Amino acid sequence: MQQFVVVFEQFQLWWRVELRGWRRMRGLSFPSASGLVAAPGDTWGISGPTFLLGYGTLAVAAIVLTVAIRHAIVRGSGSAAPVADPFALAYLAGGPARVVQAAVSGLRARKLVDAAKRGGVAATGRDTKDLHPIESAVRRAVSAGNRHVGRLTEDRRVRSAIDKVHRELAGAGLVLTGSQQTRYRAAGLVLLPVFLLGLARYWVGLDRGKPVFYLGLMLLGVVIAGAWFVLRRPPVRTGAGGTAVREATRQHEHLDPKLSPSWAAYGAGGAAMGVALWGTASLMAADPAFAAEAELNKVAAGTGWSGSNTGGDSGTASCSGGSGCGGGSGCGGGGGCGG
Repeated sequence: MQQFVVVFEQFQLWWRVELRGWRRMRGLSFPSASGLVAAPGDTWGISGPTFLLGYGTLAVAAIVLTVAIRHAIVRGSGSAAPVADPFALAYLAGGPARVVQAAVSGLRARKLVDAAKRGGVAATGRDTKDLHPIESAVRRAVSAGNRHVGRLTEDRRVRSAIDKVHRELAGAGLVLTGSQQTRYRAAGLVLLPVFLLGLARYWVGLDRGKPVFYLGLMLLGVVIAGAWFVLRRPPVRTGAGGTAVREATRQHEHLDPKLSPSWAAYGAGGAAMGVALWGTASLMAADPAFAAEAELNKVAAGTGWSGSNTGGDSGTASCSGGSGCGGGSGCGGGGGCGG
């Protein structure tokens, strides 16, 4: 019986609290759709909530359009034909530095380079027949005294050979051309008219003493999104280029350094292909002493390459006319922050 009394008292207390809250709710006025209707004195004859809704929709549409344009540019038009050249794959996977690393690996397998006494590589042997143009350029650069692998891309002959590889890949639609990279960035200018429209509304509203706080926040979002689109570095390879690298990786998975492949079995071509697809980790696994003495680990740590080709962009960038952003003349009464 005593337990029943305790429960009943707790129920009475709960009911009193709920009843008190309900009485308070009866005195509240909820926002209505009247705030969306233009009132006398509204900027451009458009109420703040209506403009903010339309402006937000327009900004989102412009961002989606920008992403779609950039995706179309990056998608590429290359065919599904596999890429067999290890140095072309090296460029797609890791850029000019990876191309040089692959060439050094091939030359090492042919015994045409060795580790230098004070780091880097030195030329050895004389049989330079049947070398790939990249390997030949790297070998001549090393013979001329350029022993640091990380600086071989600065050699004129090496740079010329790599540029030729780039042009061939661009012609095949596997990397972006200079004009495509320009269009990729220029796609962000789609947001410029949206920004100018919002800026005009902002200044007019500010001049008339309208609340423009929320419109200012939306303008800031548009500016950030536009700057991100325009300033972000374009990817180097296209979607077709990324597909070529993935297909080559599957085709040559036996060269994965985790499987400890034998360079004696796969030869200089296998050595170059392994480094092209897996980087210097392949060389360090196959010939750790040479990799350490040639300081290739430092080269790998200092090499940056943006070959992303997904084409997706994750970056993106409620009320007017009254006397404030809240209270009786807020969102529900014709006031707001849309200028």
